[in-house]
Amino acid sequence: MRIDPAGLRQRAAAIAPEMVELRHELNRNPETRFKETDTARTIRAFLSGTRVEVLPPLIGTDTVALLRGSAPGRNILLRADIDALPLQDKSGRPWHSMREGRSHACGHDGHIAMLLGAAKLLDGLADELAGSVRFVFQPAEEEQGGGKLMIEKGLLDAEPRPDAAFALHGWTSMPACSIGAAGGAVMAAADGFVLTVKGRGGHGALPHRAADPVLAAAHLVTVLQSVVSRGVDPLEPAVLSVCAIHGGHASNVIPDEVTLEGTIRYFDGSLRRLIEEKMEQIAGGVCAANGCTHSLLYQEGYIPLVNDAGMVGFARRVAEGLFGAGSWDEASPRTMGAEDFAYYLEKVPGALLRLGLGEEWPRLHSPQFDFNDEAIETGIALLAGLALEFSSAGVSR
Repeated sequence: MRIDPAGLRQRAAAIAPEMVELRHELNRNPETRFKETDTARTIRAFLSGTRVEVLPPLIGTDTVALLRGSAPGRNILLRADIDALPLQDKSGRPWHSMREGRSHACGHDGHIAMLLGAAKLLDGLADELAGSVRFVFQPAEEEQGGGKLMIEKGLLDAEPRPDAAFALHGWTSMPACSIGAAGGAVMAAADGFVLTVKGRGGHGALPHRAADPVLAAAHLVTVLQSVVSRGVDPLEPAVLSVCAIHGGHASNVIPDEVTLEGTIRYFDGSLRRLIEEKMEQIAGGVCAANGCTHSLLYQEGYIPLVNDAGMVGFARRVAEGLFGAGSWDEASPRTMGAEDFAYYLEKVPGALLRLGLGEEWPRLHSPQFDFNDEAIETGIALLAGLALEFSSAGVSR
């Protein structure tokens, strides 16, 4: 490694307590997608005390900042997501959310703190930095694709254009402070659907005079499972889940219609059209057999997240150089969860890296979740190390 591992770790350790306190403040004041006004203000205020240049926002509550090195070199983008979930905080921590029905249950407060810590660390080493580091604090990762919107607004086209992109995500089920990633598709596409079954309402005592959409919907909940089990290659991972059913308002009235809502996950992008076509066929057949009709709204969501194998290898070399060979978690699995960092990696080689929070730590998106402060120092050092090493080192791909 071209960087001094011991010195970098010492700098991260000196910065970490301040970043832990900042994380606690963010945790007390979570904000959901596109409403991250206070969060953005905190980020920008922190960066104002450094040599990092804060650029004009692209979509409102985002913060993009640039640190230029003292010599020509390559350019790296580091991203943290900043939005919270519409979920009640039940962690019981002294710094628990003070905002009803909102919490940082996906760890984005930790992501912000680690990237701000890396910015502060790199600010102190700017004379040793070649190229540039672009820090991206992105809103609306949960469901709305804030990253995609920022890219559409030119995030990746602005000079100096990034040569690589990395994000670091806290991850449960991994040993605390371990780091892991794998090349290829590691997080799934996430589509949604709204399937409306239209029948003819009537009295519950006279079902023969109605066309019962409840009965048709009940069949659909089970038969739709055959889309994956009988329509998709069994060696190709895919999921179709019906997650909500809406219909009817009285116990003795057959309604006119019932709505099914759910999610679809896969790694192979070619499955999107196949799954939609199979759903149409099945819904048409089941509804016709029950005297009903249907309409299917298929909602294309996030694309699969594909890590660049060469960049994963580079990140592993940096991690093991900083923390030792045992720091890298070989068992970093694929997941059917989704992430809008996929849109960055569609345009720029890079990787989403996972930072272990503890094998028994409360799961992401759980009301009991709280970021493990023990991992923040590791995250700061890793992000800074990636930037310093990438700006001057070669990456084999």
